[in-house]
Amino acid sequence: MRTTTIRVPAETRDRLNALARRWGAPAGDVVARLVREADDDALLADAEESWARLALNEAQLNAYRTETAALDEFDAPVPDA
Repeated sequence: MRTTTIRVPAETRDRLNALARRWGAPAGDVVARLVREADDDALLADAEESWARLALNEAQLNAYRTETAALDEFDAPVPDA
């Protein structure tokens, strides 16, 4: 895997290193995990916002319910992966 260097304030570096020590992991792995978690959180927030918008639009919500009801009636075997 390729690596790079980023500039952060010394306080951030120190906090990252302390966190890495507590987790027993290299600082790079901690950064990767935190970025993954932040990305997942943003994805979930976007999905929640989309669901909230859908709930406010009765026509779209009814169309969604109709489509999912049709999918519930679909009776085909799930293919083996």
